[in-house]
Amino acid sequence: MTDQHGFLTGQGREQPRPGWSIDKFDDHGRVRATPGLTTLCHIDQESAGFAALVQAQQALRAGPHAGAFAFLPQDSLHMTVFDGVIDYRRGPGEWPAHLPADAPMAAVEADWRARLQAFTGPRDITIRATGLTGGFTVAVTGATVRDEARLRAARDTLAATLGLRRANHDSYRFHITLAYQIRWLSDAAARAVVALSQDSFADVADRLQAIGFGRVEFCRFDTMHRFDPICLL
Repeated sequence: MTDQHGFLTGQGREQPRPGWSIDKFDDHGRVRATPGLTTLCHIDQESAGFAALVQAQQALRAGPHAGAFAFLPQDSLHMTVFDGVIDYRRGPGEWPAHLPADAPMAAVEADWRARLQAFTGPRDITIRATGLTGGFTVAVTGATVRDEARLRAARDTLAATLGLRRANHDSYRFHITLAYQIRWLSDAAARAVVALSQDSFADVADRLQAIGFGRVEFCRFDTMHRFDPICLL
Protein backbone atom coordinates (compact mmCIF):
# COMPACT_ATOMS: atom_id res chain seq x y z
CA MET A 1 0.00 0.00 0.00
CA THR A 2 2.83 2.42 0.76
CA ASP A 3 4.04 2.65 -2.83
CA GLN A 4 0.51 3.06 -4.21
CA HIS A 5 -0.28 5.65 -1.54
CA GLY A 6 2.70 7.79 -2.50
CA PHE A 7 1.85 7.38 -6.17
CA LEU A 8 -1.71 8.60 -5.65
CA THR A 9 -0.91 11.51 -3.34
CA GLY A 10 2.04 12.80 -5.36
CA GLN A 11 4.34 12.44 -2.38
CA GLY A 12 7.72 13.97 -3.20
CA ARG A 13 6.58 15.29 -6.58
CA GLU A 14 6.60 18.94 -7.59
CA GLN A 15 4.00 18.79 -10.37
CA PRO A 16 0.62 20.40 -9.56
CA ARG A 17 -1.09 17.28 -10.95
CA PRO A 18 0.00 13.81 -12.17
CA GLY A 19 2.52 14.25 -14.97
CA TRP A 20 1.56 11.03 -16.74
CA SER A 21 -1.89 12.44 -17.59
CA ILE A 22 -1.30 16.17 -17.92
CA ASP A 23 -0.72 16.03 -21.69
CA LYS A 24 -3.50 13.50 -22.30
CA PHE A 25 -6.38 14.99 -20.27
CA ASP A 26 -7.26 18.44 -18.97
CA ASP A 27 -8.05 19.29 -15.34
CA HIS A 28 -11.65 18.16 -15.82
CA GLY A 29 -10.78 14.83 -17.42
CA ARG A 30 -11.58 15.89 -20.97
CA VAL A 31 -9.37 14.09 -23.46
CA ARG A 32 -6.63 16.06 -25.24
CA ALA A 33 -5.08 15.48 -28.65
CA THR A 34 -2.08 13.16 -28.41
CA PRO A 35 -1.41 11.94 -31.96
CA GLY A 36 0.97 9.03 -32.22
CA LEU A 37 1.78 5.44 -33.17
CA THR A 38 2.03 2.30 -31.07
CA THR A 39 1.80 -1.50 -31.05
CA LEU A 40 -0.76 -3.20 -28.88
CA CYS A 41 -3.33 -5.93 -28.43
CA HIS A 42 -6.96 -4.94 -27.92
CA ILE A 43 -8.96 -6.96 -25.40
CA ASP A 44 -11.50 -9.22 -27.12
CA GLN A 45 -14.87 -7.67 -26.27
CA GLU A 46 -16.56 -11.08 -26.38
CA SER A 47 -14.23 -12.57 -23.77
CA ALA A 48 -14.73 -13.20 -20.07
CA GLY A 49 -11.61 -11.16 -19.41
CA PHE A 50 -13.13 -8.09 -21.09
CA ALA A 51 -16.31 -8.44 -19.04
CA ALA A 52 -14.23 -8.68 -15.87
CA LEU A 53 -12.23 -5.56 -16.75
CA VAL A 54 -15.45 -3.65 -17.45
CA GLN A 55 -16.88 -4.80 -14.12
CA ALA A 56 -13.78 -3.59 -12.28
CA GLN A 57 -13.83 -0.26 -14.12
CA GLN A 58 -17.50 0.26 -13.27
CA ALA A 59 -16.82 -0.45 -9.61
CA LEU A 60 -14.03 2.12 -9.61
CA ARG A 61 -16.18 4.63 -11.48
CA ALA A 62 -18.85 4.27 -8.77
CA GLY A 63 -16.32 4.98 -6.01
CA PRO A 64 -16.31 8.20 -3.96
CA HIS A 65 -13.09 9.51 -5.52
CA ALA A 66 -13.78 8.65 -9.15
CA GLY A 67 -13.69 12.35 -10.04
CA ALA A 68 -9.91 12.26 -9.67
CA PHE A 69 -9.68 9.95 -12.68
CA ALA A 70 -10.44 10.12 -16.40
CA PHE A 71 -11.88 6.74 -17.40
CA LEU A 72 -11.14 5.23 -20.80
CA PRO A 73 -13.88 3.99 -23.15
CA GLN A 74 -14.44 0.27 -22.80
CA ASP A 75 -13.77 -0.42 -26.48
CA SER A 76 -10.30 1.13 -26.18
CA LEU A 77 -9.05 -1.30 -23.51
CA HIS A 78 -5.75 -2.84 -24.58
CA MET A 79 -2.30 -3.99 -23.54
CA THR A 80 0.62 -2.14 -25.12
CA VAL A 81 3.34 -4.44 -26.46
CA PHE A 82 5.83 -1.74 -27.44
CA ASP A 83 5.07 1.95 -26.88
CA GLY A 84 5.80 3.98 -29.98
CA VAL A 85 5.85 7.75 -30.46
CA ILE A 86 3.72 10.79 -29.66
CA ASP A 87 3.95 13.73 -32.01
CA TYR A 88 5.06 16.32 -29.46
CA ARG A 89 7.60 14.08 -27.71
CA ARG A 90 10.59 14.16 -30.01
CA GLY A 91 13.59 14.26 -27.71
CA PRO A 92 16.32 11.61 -27.35
CA GLY A 93 14.86 8.28 -26.34
CA GLU A 94 11.37 9.34 -27.45
CA TRP A 95 11.90 9.46 -31.22
CA PRO A 96 13.37 6.97 -33.75
CA ALA A 97 17.13 7.49 -33.87
CA HIS A 98 17.29 7.18 -37.66
CA LEU A 99 14.63 9.81 -38.41
CA PRO A 100 14.91 13.63 -38.29
CA ALA A 101 13.38 15.16 -35.17
CA ASP A 102 11.04 17.22 -37.37
CA ALA A 103 9.81 14.33 -39.51
CA PRO A 104 6.01 14.47 -39.99
CA MET A 105 4.02 11.72 -38.31
CA ALA A 106 2.94 10.48 -41.74
CA ALA A 107 6.60 9.93 -42.62
CA VAL A 108 7.20 8.01 -39.38
CA GLU A 109 4.15 5.86 -40.06
CA ALA A 110 5.34 5.07 -43.58
CA ASP A 111 8.85 4.26 -42.37
CA TRP A 112 7.63 2.01 -39.58
CA ARG A 113 5.08 0.26 -41.76
CA ALA A 114 7.83 -0.62 -44.25
CA ARG A 115 10.15 -1.84 -41.50
CA LEU A 116 7.42 -3.91 -39.88
CA GLN A 117 6.82 -5.92 -43.05
CA ALA A 118 9.73 -8.12 -42.01
CA PHE A 119 8.49 -8.49 -38.43
CA THR A 120 6.35 -11.43 -37.38
CA GLY A 121 4.76 -10.76 -34.04
CA PRO A 122 3.94 -13.39 -31.44
CA ARG A 123 0.56 -15.05 -31.82
CA ASP A 124 -1.76 -16.78 -29.40
CA ILE A 125 -0.22 -15.10 -26.37
CA THR A 126 -2.02 -15.49 -23.05
CA ILE A 127 -1.60 -13.05 -20.18
CA ARG A 128 -2.83 -12.99 -16.60
CA ALA A 129 -3.59 -10.10 -14.27
CA THR A 130 -1.62 -9.80 -11.03
CA GLY A 131 -3.35 -6.83 -9.42
CA LEU A 132 -5.16 -3.53 -9.75
CA THR A 133 -2.75 -0.81 -8.70
CA GLY A 134 -2.98 2.87 -7.84
CA GLY A 135 -3.95 4.93 -10.84
CA PHE A 136 -6.49 2.27 -11.85
CA THR A 137 -4.05 0.17 -13.84
CA VAL A 138 -4.31 -3.60 -14.12
CA ALA A 139 -0.82 -5.10 -13.90
CA VAL A 140 -0.38 -8.13 -16.16
CA THR A 141 2.29 -10.61 -17.11
CA GLY A 142 2.57 -13.56 -19.45
CA ALA A 143 0.34 -16.38 -18.25
CA THR A 144 3.35 -18.70 -18.50
CA VAL A 145 7.09 -18.20 -18.50
CA ARG A 146 7.03 -18.87 -22.24
CA ASP A 147 4.33 -16.25 -22.85
CA GLU A 148 6.31 -13.64 -20.93
CA ALA A 149 9.50 -14.52 -22.78
CA ARG A 150 7.76 -14.20 -26.15
CA LEU A 151 6.40 -10.77 -25.22
CA ARG A 152 9.82 -9.59 -24.06
CA ALA A 153 11.44 -10.93 -27.21
CA ALA A 154 8.87 -9.08 -29.32
CA ARG A 155 9.72 -5.85 -27.50
CA ASP A 156 13.43 -6.38 -28.16
CA THR A 157 12.84 -7.01 -31.86
CA LEU A 158 10.47 -4.04 -32.21
CA ALA A 159 12.96 -1.71 -30.53
CA ALA A 160 15.66 -2.76 -32.99
CA THR A 161 13.34 -2.74 -35.99
CA LEU A 162 11.84 0.68 -35.27
CA GLY A 163 15.03 2.36 -34.06
CA LEU A 164 13.63 3.31 -30.68
CA ARG A 165 14.75 1.98 -27.31
CA ARG A 166 13.74 3.78 -24.14
CA ALA A 167 15.64 3.85 -20.86
CA ASN A 168 12.92 1.71 -19.23
CA HIS A 169 12.94 -0.90 -22.00
CA ASP A 170 14.01 -3.81 -19.80
CA SER A 171 12.06 -2.73 -16.71
CA TYR A 172 8.82 -1.99 -18.56
CA ARG A 173 5.77 -3.60 -16.95
CA PHE A 174 2.87 -4.78 -19.06
CA HIS A 175 -0.50 -3.37 -18.03
CA ILE A 176 -4.07 -2.56 -19.05
CA THR A 177 -5.11 0.98 -18.21
CA LEU A 178 -8.68 1.55 -17.03
CA ALA A 179 -8.29 5.26 -16.21
CA TYR A 180 -5.77 8.07 -15.84
CA GLN A 181 -5.36 9.96 -12.58
CA ILE A 182 -5.88 13.69 -13.21
CA ARG A 183 -5.32 15.14 -9.73
CA TRP A 184 -3.52 14.19 -6.53
CA LEU A 185 -5.48 12.61 -3.70
CA SER A 186 -5.44 13.30 0.02
CA ASP A 187 -4.00 10.65 2.33
CA ALA A 188 -7.45 9.39 3.29
CA ALA A 189 -8.70 9.37 -0.30
CA ALA A 190 -5.61 7.48 -1.47
CA ARG A 191 -6.15 4.80 1.15
CA ALA A 192 -9.78 4.48 0.11
CA VAL A 193 -8.82 4.16 -3.55
CA VAL A 194 -6.24 1.48 -2.79
CA ALA A 195 -8.78 -0.47 -0.75
CA LEU A 196 -11.42 -0.15 -3.48
CA SER A 197 -8.91 -1.27 -6.11
CA GLN A 198 -8.01 -4.34 -4.07
CA ASP A 199 -11.65 -5.24 -3.45
CA SER A 200 -12.58 -4.69 -7.11
CA PHE A 201 -9.73 -6.89 -8.28
CA ALA A 202 -10.62 -9.66 -5.83
CA ASP A 203 -14.12 -9.76 -7.34
CA VAL A 204 -12.85 -10.41 -10.87
CA ALA A 205 -9.36 -11.91 -10.47
CA ASP A 206 -10.42 -15.46 -11.32
CA ARG A 207 -11.62 -14.29 -14.77
CA LEU A 208 -8.39 -12.45 -15.48
CA GLN A 209 -6.00 -15.39 -15.25
CA ALA A 210 -6.13 -16.33 -18.94
CA ILE A 211 -6.65 -13.38 -21.31
CA GLY A 212 -5.88 -14.52 -24.83
CA PHE A 213 -4.60 -12.37 -27.70
CA GLY A 214 -4.40 -12.95 -31.42
CA ARG A 215 -1.97 -10.85 -33.43
CA VAL A 216 -0.22 -7.65 -32.36
CA GLU A 217 -1.65 -4.51 -33.99
CA PHE A 218 0.35 -1.56 -35.32
CA CYS A 219 -1.94 1.39 -34.54
CA ARG A 220 -2.28 5.14 -34.94
CA PHE A 221 -4.12 7.25 -32.40
CA ASP A 222 -5.24 10.84 -31.98
CA THR A 223 -6.28 10.54 -28.32
CA MET A 224 -6.22 7.95 -25.54
CA HIS A 225 -9.84 7.13 -26.41
CA ARG A 226 -9.26 5.30 -29.69
CA PHE A 227 -6.50 3.22 -31.29
CA ASP A 228 -7.01 2.43 -34.97
CA PRO A 229 -5.14 -0.58 -36.43
CA ILE A 230 -2.97 0.13 -39.47
CA CYS A 231 -1.95 -3.49 -39.93
CA LEU A 232 -1.57 -6.75 -38.04
CA LEU A 233 1.95 -7.97 -37.24
